[in-house]
Amino acid sequence: MKASWFTFLLPPQVSNFEQTQKTRLLHYMLLASFLGALVFGIINFLKGWYNEATFLSLFAVFCLLGFFLNRTKFFQIAALILCGSLYLLLNLMLYNGIGLHDETLLAFPLLMVFAAFLFGRWGLWITTTLSVSTVVAIHYLQVYALFENQYPTSPTRVFLVSSLFVFTALTIGVVRSSWEMNLKHLRESYDLTLHGWARALEYRDGETAGHTRRVTALSVKLAQKLGLSEEEIQGVEHGAYLHDIGKMAIPDNILLKPGKLTEDEWMIMKQHPVISREFIAKIPYLRPAIDVAYSHHEHWDGTGYPEGLRGEEIPRSARIFTVIDNWDALNSDRPYRKAWPSEDIIVYLQGNAGTLFDPEIVEAFLEILDEDKGLSG
Repeated sequence: MKASWFTFLLPPQVSNFEQTQKTRLLHYMLLASFLGALVFGIINFLKGWYNEATFLSLFAVFCLLGFFLNRTKFFQIAALILCGSLYLLLNLMLYNGIGLHDETLLAFPLLMVFAAFLFGRWGLWITTTLSVSTVVAIHYLQVYALFENQYPTSPTRVFLVSSLFVFTALTIGVVRSSWEMNLKHLRESYDLTLHGWARALEYRDGETAGHTRRVTALSVKLAQKLGLSEEEIQGVEHGAYLHDIGKMAIPDNILLKPGKLTEDEWMIMKQHPVISREFIAKIPYLRPAIDVAYSHHEHWDGTGYPEGLRGEEIPRSARIFTVIDNWDALNSDRPYRKAWPSEDIIVYLQGNAGTLFDPEIVEAFLEILDEDKGLSG
């Protein structure tokens, strides 16, 4: 029981690295907010401030709901619940407290931080606008005697508090922009590293120059045509770059052998997808690439390797890449044969749709070829 509860408190994992970071961040925000609401709710209850205790208890319930939704991959809804319920809580606390003299005002910058890192710039500016609107609304409620408070209000105080919120928002915006820039540079560094690995493998494997670049571009184009999500397309792209990275562990006498491989040599060669998976799995950012690297030698009819998956058991990203990889291989000169004519490759793809390849993906790829031919014509 203890182990299950402890596991439940751990942040959830999703396939995309960046989304995993956002999900983890929201997880800890919800957990901290829940514990804070619980503690302050008890304190307020013990002091006899029952309204405030009720507000904090409701907020704690909303945090638990968001916690559950975040774990079940409803990130956007969970993030909206957290920010929305926190904004509502702060307004109720101000209205039930001493207005613009209430220390609750100090929690509005926390709301801005939450929104900035969960929803980006729009989230930051929306919560800033709402925070300033709350300040103005509380002021006019007191001016028109709709809000009882022992402390007087003034336009000067409204201006000072609003200016503080705006200044805080600008500071958060600068910090977030710096964070985004660092993330962009990190992403570019990862991509450059992938390109370097791919080129190194091409040189070692005797692969035709530009093979990885070509199959990556075509795989992304086909994935977009088939309506894959941005996260899935990134997995296809990275998987295409790393599809044969496991061959780095194959001995030269097997990888570079000019003749036919023996049965034992072929068994060793067929391990390269397994090695690719083991290699990629150790790098969280690249985990979405595993499906392509591990399963692109599987066949639609179950005759492929390493697991002999059949039909839709094969990850869709791998099925996409398999078609592209075969197209480029047959379309390129090799030491042991010349490139096939495009018409012959099309016949080959059509003839093996339903055996080696996913028929739907072959059809979509041939449509891309027709579109490109029309544009070039």
